[in-house]
Amino acid sequence: MPNSTFPAVISFADKKNKQPVITTERSDAEDFGIRMTNAVEVQEIDINLYMSKELWLPVGARGAFGGQIVAQALSAAFHTLDEEFKIHSLHSYFILPGNVEMPVLYHVQCLRDGRSYATRHVTATQRGKAIFVCSFSFAKTDPSTTLQHQTMPPDVPDPESLPSEDDTLQRLLTKDSIPPKYKEYIKLRMEENLPIDYRQIKMPSSSSIARRWFKTRGTLPSNNRLHACVITFASDSGFISTAAKANEVPPNGIAMMASLDHSMWFHSPARADDWLLYDVHSPRTSDGRGVVFGRIYNRQGVLIATAAQEGIVRLSKHEQDKRVNSVPNKL
Repeated sequence: MPNSTFPAVISFADKKNKQPVITTERSDAEDFGIRMTNAVEVQEIDINLYMSKELWLPVGARGAFGGQIVAQALSAAFHTLDEEFKIHSLHSYFILPGNVEMPVLYHVQCLRDGRSYATRHVTATQRGKAIFVCSFSFAKTDPSTTLQHQTMPPDVPDPESLPSEDDTLQRLLTKDSIPPKYKEYIKLRMEENLPIDYRQIKMPSSSSIARRWFKTRGTLPSNNRLHACVITFASDSGFISTAAKANEVPPNGIAMMASLDHSMWFHSPARADDWLLYDVHSPRTSDGRGVVFGRIYNRQGVLIATAAQEGIVRLSKHEQDKRVNSVPNKL
């Protein structure tokens, strides 16, 4: 298997001609931590104006990975703040698919700089059009005595006891029941060789709950802002698909799946290169959309972040016909 991270990643740095450089091969010696850092970093090009360094087009996706856009927007907002401010919430909307053949520009608007809180609004553009908007709120650490409570994490297997995503995909390739077209998709997924290790926890096929462990495959620097960006990046992966899973929709039964919005609340600093548990629940699908909520816990059981998203979940014509004829409405 070729060692490649983000086969459709485009690097816009150090470009010597008018065409972007498409990176399809990576050295075995290149550290996954560096690759993950590059995926969320932005380059300053003017006051409150930043540019993506890399973009990733996932296999089968319409545009750049949404989690990367959110993470890069957060990185851009961080650049306009003093180090003492930490991210505590973000609320975003995806407007248009990101084109991986050109960089994304992040325009940061500094709405408020208070003694305890600061607010930023980021608009991501390509070809002069907004493709994404996000509001961020930052806060300093509260030195006073504060209230503390949290929900407890579910009882799940340790990540070391679970197969990696590559192991799971490799086993699928050995099954004769898998259609040839889907096997080709699996092979392309394996070639992506992502810098994040996901470990899926097995749940009932019709469950509205999905759980997985994740962490970066390389060590990251001890920088809380970087770790917050990487956790943001990972939080969008496989998130809205929980809504399809709750309805037992097979992969070939989906005509379109895309994030419409994404919100996060950060409760405690955490390292993205240590195992984190993502506990996801989808309470509702209707009118071609699904809603999902996620809780992210560290290995010690501390709830470090909460996420929410609504996305488009459209069925293929074949799946629609099948359900009209055989599947009763769950409501």
